[in-house]
Amino acid sequence: MSTPEAPWRAVLDADGCPYTVHEHAAAHSVTERQALPFPWSQAVKTLAFTTPEIPLLLVALRAQDRVDYARLAAVLGTSRSRLRTADVALLATEGLAPGGVPPVSHRPGVPCLVDAAVAEPDRSVYCGAGTADRTLQIDSAVLARLPRAQVAALCR
Repeated sequence: MSTPEAPWRAVLDADGCPYTVHEHAAAHSVTERQALPFPWSQAVKTLAFTTPEIPLLLVALRAQDRVDYARLAAVLGTSRSRLRTADVALLATEGLAPGGVPPVSHRPGVPCLVDAAVAEPDRSVYCGAGTADRTLQIDSAVLARLPRAQVAALCR
């Protein structure tokens, strides 16, 4: 089975980033994701947010971590009350499904904040690849240096 082209792949390809997209059975729950053949300790989730000033913001965290909204707001220079989780409709306009959001966007101006714990050098991380049946494998240092990526402490 061939992997359909995902628009975010163009960003990685243009930057010359090595990566692999793995195909597997759709995984929606944490239990299903933990059953995939990837080390759970290296799993990264990408949360999508919006603010009045930022139409879409991606936040990459280790799968077991929780975002610290106060820290996130401080990094963005906004208040916690202005942060909103991106809804399904917004994700759909980006060609993404909840639970499969990649940590990189093809749209100009979409930033990705990478938690400092994800950015450890010399290790692969396993992220969403747009759908529940795809996983992106990429080196954590590569992810942290992508255009529009910013590393910050974002976890509780």
